[in-house]
Amino acid sequence: MADEVDLVARIDELSARVRELEAIRELTKLRNAFHHCLNSQDWEGLGALFAKDAHLAYGSFGDARGRAAIQEYYSALLPKMVELQGASEVALRNFNQAHQVEVEGDDRASGACFFVEHVRFDQADLVHQSVGRFSDTYVFEDGRWLFERVELEHYWVVPQNKEWRWPW
Repeated sequence: MADEVDLVARIDELSARVRELEAIRELTKLRNAFHHCLNSQDWEGLGALFAKDAHLAYGSFGDARGRAAIQEYYSALLPKMVELQGASEVALRNFNQAHQVEVEGDDRASGACFFVEHVRFDQADLVHQSVGRFSDTYVFEDGRWLFERVELEHYWVVPQNKEWRWPW
């Protein structure tokens, strides 16, 4: 009897570990999809990665609450950048690094990753490099993991021009 109890406990423990690893894998895919959608300017796809009542907290770059408002925020982002720079077009590529996830239950998790972003206006030779950190909270909603909150901590933007080549 004791061996059966130990076996059931061991199976339960292993099942919990597998669920946690599967959640981490799905959350990593979610974070990667965020950057893919951003780089391909797939604003609808990007909005779909957020929970219905999600919060985007970009500090001085703005805020948005709710999936529709977040999608609208991103669709207006590049035109705002163009306007601020007095440019006619902008191109960017955003790359995530060192994504870390902490599963906090069956339907809650948190995570963070660093990013490097290259931004170029009007196909000029000068490219700006933006560096920062995303802090995330996730929720399991409607059968999948989604962003509940994404907070941007922007470290710096610097021109990067030495021997730059375009296109990427």
